[in-house]
Amino acid sequence: MTDPTTTDRPHLDVIASALEDWWLITDPAQPFDTRVVAQAVDARLTRSGYRIAPDTGRPPAHTTCDASTAGLAGDTLGPCILRHGHDGPVHKDATGATWWPARHPTPPSRAGLAFAFFLFLCCLTGATIALARGDWWWLAAGAFGAVLLGQECVEEITARRTYTRRNHP
Repeated sequence: MTDPTTTDRPHLDVIASALEDWWLITDPAQPFDTRVVAQAVDARLTRSGYRIAPDTGRPPAHTTCDASTAGLAGDTLGPCILRHGHDGPVHKDATGATWWPARHPTPPSRAGLAFAFFLFLCCLTGATIALARGDWWWLAAGAFGAVLLGQECVEEITARRTYTRRNHP
């Protein structure tokens, strides 16, 4: 069951709360002045981030940001109700859900892969020298580093191949 005090259009909630405030703080014996009520509603909307503009008869260029994204459960969040070109990376939909834009995955760089491979070779060389000298602690450290960096190299090569196959068929 939905809450009857909230709507799927948040600006209506803001207007309703402004009218409720007006009703609670106004003397019922005074005449009802629509201009004063309109000023109170306009002030509440402005404080809440809304801006009322006159109708020029032309559709606005972009009234919303129009960003949307897939949520965690596979549902879609959006479109963003914030104004076009709003500041900040956070978007907000009509239900109040917020999200950050997803970054597109990029493959590991060739330089990063080359550096990881260089470190792998350094660890492997150190382990080999430690083996020749009979220094078992340094052999273990070098072998452990070589295994970790070798796995890193394999993962980066796999990620580069996957990215290339998906984006350049």
